[in-house]
Amino acid sequence: MKQAATLSNKELYEAIRDCQLDPGSFDHEAHIRLAWYYLAHWPYDQSLQKFNHDFKRFVVNAGAAGKYHRTITDALLQLIASHLHDEKCRLDWDYFKQDAAPLFTDAYGLLQRYYSSALLESETARRTFKKPDKADLPAPYNPA
Repeated sequence: MKQAATLSNKELYEAIRDCQLDPGSFDHEAHIRLAWYYLAHWPYDQSLQKFNHDFKRFVVNAGAAGKYHRTITDALLQLIASHLHDEKCRLDWDYFKQDAAPLFTDAYGLLQRYYSSALLESETARRTFKKPDKADLPAPYNPA
């Protein structure tokens, strides 16, 4: 099995897509890097669909289906995509990491700006995307 930290962005995408990644190596940063890759390569709606399909298949294949949370996944993708209005964030991973630092240091706390804990922790939010109940998420970058 492949290790996330040793892979290029494209290789990480391929390893997830093909269920060839060591699940133990897929940490929070790798998760964000993977989402960033999808969002940089496909329009927002297509990225969301492809990411959810590939990621859910990966976690099910890894025996961790219970870790998949649709609302958290989609909300984090939208938060990541909101930084991509800046072209440098779309092209430079290190620049993106600096610009989007709260996604790396306290993603759940960031989500709580938009969602109540009760909503995020609900089974409905785990299974299907729920809109925020505290504030609207920032608009994602979605080129025409």
